[in-house]
Amino acid sequence: MNKVRLGIAGAGVIVREYHLPVMVTNPRLEVAAICDVIEAAARRSAEQFHIPNTFRDYSALLAQSELDAVFVAVPNNLHAPVAVAAFAAGKHVLCEKPMASTVKEAQGMLAAAESAGKSLAIAHPWRCDQDYRWLHDVVASGRLGKIFKVRCHAILTEGSPPVGSWRFKKEIVGGGALTDLGIHAIDAVSYLFDDQLRPQNVFAKTSNLFTNAEVEDTATAIFDFDEGLTVTVEAGWHHNFQNSPHGAIEIFGTEGYARTFPTEMHSKVEGAWGHYQPNLHAARPHIDLSMYAAQIEAFIDHLLAGTKLPCDGRQGLRNVEWLDAAYESAQKSEPVAYRGS
Repeated sequence: MNKVRLGIAGAGVIVREYHLPVMVTNPRLEVAAICDVIEAAARRSAEQFHIPNTFRDYSALLAQSELDAVFVAVPNNLHAPVAVAAFAAGKHVLCEKPMASTVKEAQGMLAAAESAGKSLAIAHPWRCDQDYRWLHDVVASGRLGKIFKVRCHAILTEGSPPVGSWRFKKEIVGGGALTDLGIHAIDAVSYLFDDQLRPQNVFAKTSNLFTNAEVEDTATAIFDFDEGLTVTVEAGWHHNFQNSPHGAIEIFGTEGYARTFPTEMHSKVEGAWGHYQPNLHAARPHIDLSMYAAQIEAFIDHLLAGTKLPCDGRQGLRNVEWLDAAYESAQKSEPVAYRGS
């Protein structure tokens, strides 16, 4: 196999605006089919991106024997059934974040992938972004000394998913701003520490200050770790103020400080403080298509050459476990012990 033939389950705005533009320009990928329960959405994407086959039912998509893999981009509560069916049909899976709306569903997806001998990748594109890779290397270098605090910004000042959409229905998504935005920060923090972090205790609060939705529009989660490390994730829709752009992560150490957006480091060099800003790329929005292009490239590399996935099913499960602990704490209004893998 020298080209991956991909089917897409789900034709929503994220697929159309972020994933498909980079998928159809990759010479090692052929987007062969797309499905959506809203037939007009599937046809629109098929026409715009020259996809030859459209379906309304994901079962019909999975029945296409020529497909090597499926990108699962349906609502959260359908990630597990579609992915499990894809593995049963002999397909590899790239699944949108979060991996599933419950820990049990995520565990089922992982078990199905392992049973079928197929790959399960979770679409956490921040791992593929240049700025986060630079910050990962800064953390690994030890130049910040003992890291004792991480602060994550997952705040939108002017928006949220469309009011009335499935993203506001708890039984479908599982949670609100923390699930929608905070999951990116949770995964990014894990990536920065080589996926070795396991919290000891979790404390979180959720509320609805700007909407009357079934899920929260405001959340703060605090994860405590061994040796004094604390990670704070602030997530929200419709807020009036944000300290930094959505996606910014700040790392505090005994010997320095580093962050993304703006991407920079302050650290001691020969006893004196210095300021460093890497020259990674031209000025750009803090989230652009480059990370999505790098993500699909990494998935293709894995399928064709056996390289390591940026985020596999085991790490996707851990991210859902972090979320689950945060929501448990918010419901109980007290800290809870982390019981994840």
